[in-house]
Amino acid sequence: MFTPVEISRFVLRSYFTVMHRSVDVKGKGLLPDGPKIIAMNHTPGCDPLYLPFVLKDTPHFLLQDGTFTIPVIGALLKQTGQIPVYRGTERAREAITQACSVLRDGGTIAVFPEGRDVEYGTRIPAKTGVVRMALETGVPVIPIGLFAPAHSLTTLRFHWQGSERSGAWQFSGRSYMRIGIPWFPGSHSDVHAETEELMNRIYSLVLEAERESQCASHTFLNPIRQW
Repeated sequence: MFTPVEISRFVLRSYFTVMHRSVDVKGKGLLPDGPKIIAMNHTPGCDPLYLPFVLKDTPHFLLQDGTFTIPVIGALLKQTGQIPVYRGTERAREAITQACSVLRDGGTIAVFPEGRDVEYGTRIPAKTGVVRMALETGVPVIPIGLFAPAHSLTTLRFHWQGSERSGAWQFSGRSYMRIGIPWFPGSHSDVHAETEELMNRIYSLVLEAERESQCASHTFLNPIRQW
């Protein structure tokens, strides 16, 4: 009998294989064992579906609560311990409380501090949740920069929660992940200033990934997948 985690990993691997998706990862050796918070940029089309294959443990993502209503996918998210975020409601605090519990039990939390898709090249004020969780639990924050070349993205228009939305998705090609050194926010610092510092670290890694993607060979010249 397969566990929900094993099923979700099989589905992801099948998707990667069928769609010819791959990822170039650097800095994997910087990932410490034990509890940690992984903080990433939320560029459209570059969701880190491959992150579970980079880590030794199963990450617990903080995701918008509407994602959990998607048929089949929502059920898998619940069964694999992903955490819904009820933004703008009285239940908004529940996500951080649950995430801190996971961290105290030795788990890994994955968060998008920006809170929503942000078009590449733009910047918005990030949420302070990552810094607050790190200060509350004492675990390190691992900044990660994600990048997908524009030529590999497909623009999408769809209806989501009663309104028309637009976005992008990478159906095939190579993505880039750059992992930064573990970081601890200062215990007596302003959480907004510390959040800004965290995002500076993340965006520096994104720029590094972009530069290196421009020097990379085309996928058909280098078919070896890098996980």
